[in-house]
Amino acid sequence: MRTPRGATLYSEGAHQGQRQQGLGASKILLYIAIILIAGMLLLNFLPAVGVSGCVGVIEVSGEITSSSVYGGISSTEVNSLLMQAEGRPDIRSVLVVIDSPGGSVVASDEIYSTLNKMGKPTVAYIGDTGASGGYYIALGADKIFANPASITGSVGVRSGTLYDLSRLLNSSGINATAIKSGAMKDMGEVYRPLTRNETAMMQSIIDEMAADFRELVLQSREGKNDRFSAASLDRIADARIITGKQAFALGLVDDLGTRRDALNYAAAAVGMEPDPSVCELKVQRDFLSSLFTSMGRGIGESLSSFVANQQLKVA
Repeated sequence: MRTPRGATLYSEGAHQGQRQQGLGASKILLYIAIILIAGMLLLNFLPAVGVSGCVGVIEVSGEITSSSVYGGISSTEVNSLLMQAEGRPDIRSVLVVIDSPGGSVVASDEIYSTLNKMGKPTVAYIGDTGASGGYYIALGADKIFANPASITGSVGVRSGTLYDLSRLLNSSGINATAIKSGAMKDMGEVYRPLTRNETAMMQSIIDEMAADFRELVLQSREGKNDRFSAASLDRIADARIITGKQAFALGLVDDLGTRRDALNYAAAAVGMEPDPSVCELKVQRDFLSSLFTSMGRGIGESLSSFVANQQLKVA
C-alpha cells in the first residue's frame, strides 16, 4: 500500500523542522560559548591595559609565627594570601602592610621567600612597626615604604628568655633530677644555670642567624638607592630600633610616606591611576578563633596601657 503523497510531504517537513531546531540549539550553545570565552579574555585583557583591576592589599599584623596563634599571624596564612593575589587576574600589583615587631626566624624567611618570588609588582609598607622579622619580610618586596614615625630596624636575632631558678628552688627545699642522654639535653631548664659551653654554643647559633640576616639585607638592598651601603648596617650593628626617617637616611627603605602613598605607587607600577580600587585579602578564621584573637589583643593592649600609666606616675 502506498503512502499518500501529502503524508510523505508532511513527514519530510517534520524532519526539516527538527533539523532546523537542532541547528538553532547548536547556534545558541555556540553563542554562549563565544560569550563565555570573550568574558574570560576580557577579564584577563582589561586589567592588562589599565581599564580595570585592583591593588591587592595584605596585612601582616602581630607576631610572626609558624602556626596560627591569637594575637599573631602565621607564615602559612600570609603565604596563602600571597598565592591568591598571584593567581587572581584582577589583582594587578600587591601591597603588603606590615605592623609587626617580628617573630619566628623560619616563619619570617618563608614569607620573605614567597614575596620575593612574586611575578606581580610588590610594595611593602611599614606602618607603626616593622622591626626585626617585620623588616625581614619587607626585604622581599620590590619597593619598601615607611611612615617617617614608624619603628623599624632591629636587624638582629635573640633567643627566648632563659630563666635560672635553681637558687630559689634549693632554698625552698625543692630538688629536680633529669635523666638524660647527653650533658646538654636539659639545657635551658629552670632548675640549673647554663654552663659556659652551653652559653657559647647558644651564642654561636645566634651569631650565625644574625650574620645570615645581615647578608640578606646587603643582598636585598644593594643597588636599590645610593644611600645604602655596608656602612649603613655597621651603624646599627647593635640591632637597635630606628625610625622610618632614620631608616630612609640609611637606605634601608626606599621612600617615606603614608599608606596611601604606598598604595598609589603600587598602582602606578602597573599603569593604574591614583587612588585605585583595592582588593583586600584577609585570613579567614572561624568565629571562636577571631573572638580569642580579639580578646588576646585587647588584654595585651590593656596591660600595656596599665604599665605605661604606672611608669608615668612613678616618673
